[in-house]
Amino acid sequence: MRAGAELITGAVFQPQGENLMISTPPGWRMAYMDGRPDGDYVVDFLPPNEAHDSWREGYMGVQRRSFPDSALLDNIKARNLNVPQVAMTEIMQGAQRNCPGRFQPMGQKNTVTNGIPTSVSGGFCDRAGAAAPYGEGSVVAVFQGRERLFVVQFGWRPATPNELKEYGWRITPARLQQYLDLINGATLCGGPDQGPCPK
Repeated sequence: MRAGAELITGAVFQPQGENLMISTPPGWRMAYMDGRPDGDYVVDFLPPNEAHDSWREGYMGVQRRSFPDSALLDNIKARNLNVPQVAMTEIMQGAQRNCPGRFQPMGQKNTVTNGIPTSVSGGFCDRAGAAAPYGEGSVVAVFQGRERLFVVQFGWRPATPNELKEYGWRITPARLQQYLDLINGATLCGGPDQGPCPK
């Protein structure tokens, strides 16, 4: 058991089947995991000394989700869209709806990452409730594997009313680029025609 493992909540397991390999920012640790080894799951990572219910500096969440049913997949294809585009539109609409303050969206980029159809977007909510009184920002990526969808989210919360006010979305360009670089380095493993996942 590695150092800090006692801080993990939820059920820790080794996922089975297709999985997304994505690096965390240096020094970040697993803080939460829940789901099923052979099904959908969520795993969260935090910087050292951050708590799952009150983090400020940053947060990284990875979800493995089942594909939509075949009728919805056919509908998406008929509209010349792909699943990550549609999923990202829904995520961003939800973020806007759930922001009690003003939501400033990022543009949506639909691309291919290491052979994986991907959609990337994000934004900043300037008032996000008691846990984030000075707002919360995030950059989100949706990856379409052969068997599963993967959603990766990096989040940040200013610690004071004026922290990083000089930057769009209240994040330094270098930190935002770090998160985008991690997203761009993601690969798939464990699925059809994919290499085995590291243990």
